[in-house]
Amino acid sequence: MSFHGKRPNFLIITTDEQRFPPPYENPDAAAWRTANLKGQERIASRGMSFQRHYTGSTACAPSRTTIYTGQYPSLHGVSQTPGIGKSSFDQNMFWLKPDTVPTLGAWFRAAGYQTHWRGKWHLSYADIDVPGTQTALLSNDNNGESYPDRVELYREANRLEPYGFKGWIGPEPHGKSQANDGTNRDPGFADQSIRLLKELDQAYRANPDGQEPFLAVCSFVNPHDIVFSGHLLQNWFSGFQAALEAGSLPKVTPPPTANESLQTKPRCQQDYIYLYPRMYLPQATDETYRQFYYYLMGEVDKHIDSVYSCLESCSFFEDTIVVFTSDHGEMLGAHGGAHQKWYSAYDEILRVPFTISNPQLYATPKTCDTLTSHLDLLPTLLGLAGADTEALLRKLRISHSEAHPLVGRDLSSWIVDGNAPPDGVLYFMTDDNVENGSQMWNPITQQPYNSVVQPNHLETVIANIATPDGSSLWKYTRYFDNPRFYDTTVKKAPIVGAGNPDGVVTAEGIPPEFEAYNLSEDPLEEHNLMSPHCEKRISPEILGQLETLLNEQRKQKRLHPQTTNQDAGEETVAPWRD
Repeated sequence: MSFHGKRPNFLIITTDEQRFPPPYENPDAAAWRTANLKGQERIASRGMSFQRHYTGSTACAPSRTTIYTGQYPSLHGVSQTPGIGKSSFDQNMFWLKPDTVPTLGAWFRAAGYQTHWRGKWHLSYADIDVPGTQTALLSNDNNGESYPDRVELYREANRLEPYGFKGWIGPEPHGKSQANDGTNRDPGFADQSIRLLKELDQAYRANPDGQEPFLAVCSFVNPHDIVFSGHLLQNWFSGFQAALEAGSLPKVTPPPTANESLQTKPRCQQDYIYLYPRMYLPQATDETYRQFYYYLMGEVDKHIDSVYSCLESCSFFEDTIVVFTSDHGEMLGAHGGAHQKWYSAYDEILRVPFTISNPQLYATPKTCDTLTSHLDLLPTLLGLAGADTEALLRKLRISHSEAHPLVGRDLSSWIVDGNAPPDGVLYFMTDDNVENGSQMWNPITQQPYNSVVQPNHLETVIANIATPDGSSLWKYTRYFDNPRFYDTTVKKAPIVGAGNPDGVVTAEGIPPEFEAYNLSEDPLEEHNLMSPHCEKRISPEILGQLETLLNEQRKQKRLHPQTTNQDAGEETVAPWRD
């Protein structure tokens, strides 16, 4: 497609850990969100908002790499999230390497776009470290005030250039430093994005016919700061304390599943809830906790609104397609009091906001209930850009060892027509064992903890299934113990050796466990129809359809690296030497 005879620009705005509003959100919280998330509301007012959009993996690093490569962790290799049991340098941590699986930036550069990144990255380790340490060089202080010389250092270093993006200002907003929380980093990311848009606008106004179209990512952190709730609230988040005292935050009622026993659910869910305060921080799932989450959504939306307002003032506003989404959701005390986004596939984690916005495409807001996935983003944007993906793939295979056809759907033709696309079948996978690694002790008590009980690797299929009573939306999840994450010499060691191909999908001696939910009848996912204790178990016919879909989706989408060294015998390997 084209605007005014030119290919469209793209601005992708993301948040971190923002879930789609759950069906049980109380009216006060919903009204507050509508009144206070003005940036997101304005983007949606000129766009199509997808009501059933799901992430492809969890947590942060696996999800983000999945979004921006259009492939699953089985191929791109970023299956783990650092921060609890492992650092970014842990032997169990695998990052995306340049010249392996191409990113969104690589695809769009090959298509003739200029490509920019501002904000959280988390696909690779890109920080500038203090020499002789594994400590990232900060670019701002604990109050968010920038260090101009270090900002310029990161700008000149251009650390994401090998991944197809320019202009990233590090370090990664990750870890235990207050300087790197979202509250301190997001204002800077907004300023950097606004500066970029103004620079692009100046160039476009000076030479409107001589500029390549652009793709820019503006990647915010919040509401991810919810992970710091608890004893850090009073010390780090004075703005939240002021909002509480002013009574400007909504009443947020607990989720209906807060006291769920989980006796009919896979065992790792209950074990994760038990281990969470032992491996991280004890955090009460009370109303203050829930209000903090809403406060953080409001804070990041102010930055979204400022970036979008800047775009509105640019000469290319009508020629720019805006995408708004989040990498994954947040449990916020649902399903037995769970925190964050691990060891389950509930909608609180998987279902996220997703809007495609442009004033020429959508004069009025639209919504659609089509099942869509983060894996659809890259092929859809390429479709909107009018790119020849087969030609681009041939080009990328020259410089990337694992350039494969994209596994998501190209929804561009329906978006251009302003219509909802037909339903697809969604696949989700996660191997993220966040608690495993070389630092398996609590940071406060210094007490060691154990891994979450197996089976705890997940793959999920979500689909509409036709029944004699009509079509129903189903979610089916298999929990299994993935042998890819064993040491090849010491069986069942934590995930050392995760780079081995995962051709085997069932471990010896640990049977898989299952969940099935009829989301049309049970939107809160309370009744696991695979449990022998469930009064109304799933019918054999529907189970057979779901198992078939899961097997088909795994085969179609769970690709594996083709550049392995399996043909190299031990006798061809020389002794290790520096």
